[in-house]
Amino acid sequence: IIEHADVRRMLLAQKAYSEGGLALCLYGARLMDDQHTHPDEQKRMEAGKLLDLLTPVIKAWPSEFGPKANDLAIQVYGGAGYTREYPVEQCWRDNRLNPIHEGTNGIQALDLAGRKVARNGGKSVDAFLADAQAWVEENSGNGQLAAISSELQAALTLLKDATDELLSQAASNPDAISAAAVEYLDLFGYVLYAWLWAQMLAATDGRDDDFAKAKRITCQYYFQRILPKAHALYAQIKSGADTMMGLDGELF
Repeated sequence: IIEHADVRRMLLAQKAYSEGGLALCLYGARLMDDQHTHPDEQKRMEAGKLLDLLTPVIKAWPSEFGPKANDLAIQVYGGAGYTREYPVEQCWRDNRLNPIHEGTNGIQALDLAGRKVARNGGKSVDAFLADAQAWVEENSGNGQLAAISSELQAALTLLKDATDELLSQAASNPDAISAAAVEYLDLFGYVLYAWLWAQMLAATDGRDDDFAKAKRITCQYYFQRILPKAHALYAQIKSGADTMMGLDGELF
């Protein structure tokens, strides 16, 4: 059934979510190691600050999109007459706990947008974007990145624009942070995954084995079919907190 384009869509989305989530967790683990063991004290401090910023995304994004991958795995079996004998159902049941056992992903979003971003005026996001931009410049000669360079740059710019929009709204409306927090976290995750997928793509340069080919195909799928969703989230953020109110300004 892999000959069907819709089945390939579901399989590639599963790979994009799960492998991106693994890369994110490994990146967080590296930051934790650097925070405690890097020989440069300044680098230890920077790693700690970056880990503090990204922890809500590390907790929320894999736990949100892991079950989405499980759901797609179940759907692949749909045309065959799905039964409970397939293990993917138990995977979904188990992983559905993840978005709630840390106190709900909405709380992680509030932590990110409020405590980690708004409280320092977005400086923490600027530091992350500076690191990401430095990596892009250092790897500008990597032949694999040419196909996604413009999309990656646009994604980093989008995160900066979304952060500025969030802070601008918060300056005049106390409800702005809580109203846009979930969309902001999701947008942050899409951009962060794009950067991580770019790193995985860069690592395949000079390789032609099946593993490298699969990484390239999945990365292409992520950038062309998944990452564009971040732009819709930006539009939702820009709509403002008043969309949570009735036309007369009253709560529903």
